[in-house]
Amino acid sequence: MRVLFLKAADTYPLRLMVLRPGGVEEDVHFANDRSDRAFHLGVQIGEHRIAVGSFYPEAHPTLTGWKQYRLRGMATHPEFQNQRAGGRLMTFAIDHLKAQHADRLWCNARIKAVPFYERAGFSIEGPPFEIPGIGTHYLMHRRI
Repeated sequence: MRVLFLKAADTYPLRLMVLRPGGVEEDVHFANDRSDRAFHLGVQIGEHRIAVGSFYPEAHPTLTGWKQYRLRGMATHPEFQNQRAGGRLMTFAIDHLKAQHADRLWCNARIKAVPFYERAGFSIEGPPFEIPGIGTHYLMHRRI
């Protein structure tokens, strides 16, 4: 398993399969994908991309921190879930964010992903909320 930097478009197939099944590619084009300071990561086994995640310089209005990043589009291929690919991606990302002097990472986590984020050191902030057409989420964050 190796972690690689990717182009935003390289994350779309796995985002679509895992996060928006039955959707179209435009559903997984996020507004900040082409931000100058955004970065996108993938975990590969051989030529097979098994996990992706995207990180954007974006502050959340209710969180403290002078250099916050947002995680979006975290997805692991169903056949490779629970094999630590997401954990490897997260560890690599946090190390990279430390080198960038970021101080907080946050995301809107689906309910089923909360245990993963908790293992990665994230905490829930506030009550659950609905994202129409996607489901219930929690705001989660961690210090870098």
